[in-house]
Amino acid sequence: MTNMFKIKPLIAQSAIAGVANRDFCQKMLDLGAGMVTLGGFPADKLNCNASLKMEERGRMEFIPSVNANELSEWLNQNLLLNKRKKNQKTAVNLRIVTIDQITEKWLKSLDGKIDFLELNVHCRQKEVLSLGGGESLLKDLKKLNQLLTGISNSLQKTKLGIKIRGCSVGDKDALIKSLEKQQVNYIHIDSMLKGKNVANIQLLEFFCRSTDIPVIGNNSVRCIEDVKKMLKVGAIAVSVARPLIKYPNFIAQLIQQLEG
Repeated sequence: MTNMFKIKPLIAQSAIAGVANRDFCQKMLDLGAGMVTLGGFPADKLNCNASLKMEERGRMEFIPSVNANELSEWLNQNLLLNKRKKNQKTAVNLRIVTIDQITEKWLKSLDGKIDFLELNVHCRQKEVLSLGGGESLLKDLKKLNQLLTGISNSLQKTKLGIKIRGCSVGDKDALIKSLEKQQVNYIHIDSMLKGKNVANIQLLEFFCRSTDIPVIGNNSVRCIEDVKKMLKVGAIAVSVARPLIKYPNFIAQLIQQLEG
């Protein structure tokens, strides 16, 4: 795998809208997470407006400044973290549907300051879907490719990852082939099994076996056995999200149990 990267420990913290801010993610690093992901953040004008609408109906959202001069300072104050161990990684999850001046400011400001920029092809909120963003990009590979190309062309030092909602993928083979042609360094897959409180391990295994792009497993991690199932089918790491809101020490417990 030419673009393989190491996450150590093998437990990561996933983006959580309105929750995974600097303080939250720094705590996850302090607790030993192998990788943390800030966000998701709206990183173009359309997504900023969508986030405002979501916040109005009571959903927790991040609302960064859209003023170009203020944005750089906001990013420096809110997104830079201190790693505690050598192999820890930092990522920022961005919602992008069109690359505009706001997007370019994000990319320029973050390049070289984080390990990965993670494109959000995962969000299922109606305001984002109405823009053609989030998980709807899984059905529009032409548009997805355009976004990935534009982002890659703007990044010199920071690598590119992608977060997808596995159950929303239309043609899995076509998506994989498309991502392999791009400079995608990892696929972070929410392997939610619709209607169930368990992950779709078969779906995760399909992605792990169908591409050399490293795959991070996500969804329904409630115990160390859930982690081991994902690692067994080929995931290079496993991420946790919602349980950490009430029980942040859960990530340290998983790491201890996995490495103990």
